[in-house]
Amino acid sequence: MTIYSTLSDLSARIKNGQRSRKLEIQLKKTNKTLNILKVLQTEGYIRGYTLDEKNITVFLKYISDKPVIQKIEPISTYNPNKYTSVKNLIQLKELMKKSNQGLGLFVVSTSKGILSHYQSIEQNVGGQLILRVL
Repeated sequence: MTIYSTLSDLSARIKNGQRSRKLEIQLKKTNKTLNILKVLQTEGYIRGYTLDEKNITVFLKYISDKPVIQKIEPISTYNPNKYTSVKNLIQLKELMKKSNQGLGLFVVSTSKGILSHYQSIEQNVGGQLILRVL
């Protein structure tokens, strides 16, 4: 399973699970999925997750009966080796503040692992944008 099919599967299952108001969903266990779920839990987009031998159970989060994750989508680029600098991440953060009232998150694959764009700016490391969460 490549990174983009993993991201597509993750985003589709979370999106569909929240549309149908499920409290938990099942995902295939991969290292990329685990790292992305750690970022989502750290930033408060999911309640948590548990591990089985082959699956991950993700506990979705709702506030006032509305899903916390309104939109989740993989960032597909034609060039998979396109990297973003810290300067560009800061510009994206400022753009997000104007358009979404500061709500939203980019998941970035960096040399220090998979991080949120906030953590990436804090650690002064750029990387590849792989997921957008609103």
